[in-house]
Amino acid sequence: MVIVGAGPAGLTAAMYCARGGKKTLVLGSIYGSQTAMGGLYENYPGFPDGIHGIELSERILAQAQRFGVENQVEQVEKIVNLGDFFRLKTENWQYEARAIILAMGASHRQIGVPGEEELTARGVSYCVHCDGALFRNKNVAVIGYGNGAARAILYLANIASKVHLLSPKERLVAEPIYLERLKSLTNFAATFGARITEIQGKEFVEGVQFDVGKTPRSLRVDGVFVEMGMKPNIELAEGLGLDITTGGYIKVKRLNQETSMPGVFAAGDLTGGRMQAATAVGEGASAGISALQYLG
Repeated sequence: MVIVGAGPAGLTAAMYCARGGKKTLVLGSIYGSQTAMGGLYENYPGFPDGIHGIELSERILAQAQRFGVENQVEQVEKIVNLGDFFRLKTENWQYEARAIILAMGASHRQIGVPGEEELTARGVSYCVHCDGALFRNKNVAVIGYGNGAARAILYLANIASKVHLLSPKERLVAEPIYLERLKSLTNFAATFGARITEIQGKEFVEGVQFDVGKTPRSLRVDGVFVEMGMKPNIELAEGLGLDITTGGYIKVKRLNQETSMPGVFAAGDLTGGRMQAATAVGEGASAGISALQYLG
């Protein structure tokens, strides 16, 4: 078995496969998963005080390795179906497996405006828990509209001097517990109906240009955190020729996580659904069991 992706779905699937007696390899880094970068998880079962995503990821990997799972921090560039087995090519190596589980997760959507790509890692970030500390006592903007934006604001409010929300929506669509906590912040301001037109700066971010209605406005900030939702990482699945849903996710049978190709299973964020760590674990377990049954 080879599992592509080292998030909760992939590692759980690997654990089931290894416990089922199969030689199991996970390709990917736990530190690149959305769970690892997600900060404090208060709704993952079994941790009354919450658990940080990075610790949760490390614990799941350690548990999987206890049952014999191997983990190589390599990025798969191509998967080829050779009939009786699959060949997975990375930058420096290639692997073969009789069955594979795809669990590459999803990545942050970009805004798609001038300055965003040029200033990424120079003030533009997609991970508050990775880069938030760089903006202590500075002004920052969060661009987004959902739970991700709310969590980013709450985290940054303890670090930055001022946190501005620039939301393309007319309101923040987040869980009530987050909305309630936002009310107590004294260094937070929100602008709704904001259409971002440019992220400004030469060497580093200096400001954001946006429109509210037909009125152009600008905001001077030192950092911009993008929380515009997620897009599934389906490039490998498309190259393999798997069926994709109209929403852009890998099409699976929810009963067993089978894809349109025998021997290929998929689990986690790249199959759509709720996109929660808890559901990823459940789908990973189902994919692992189904892969074991497929291999006999």
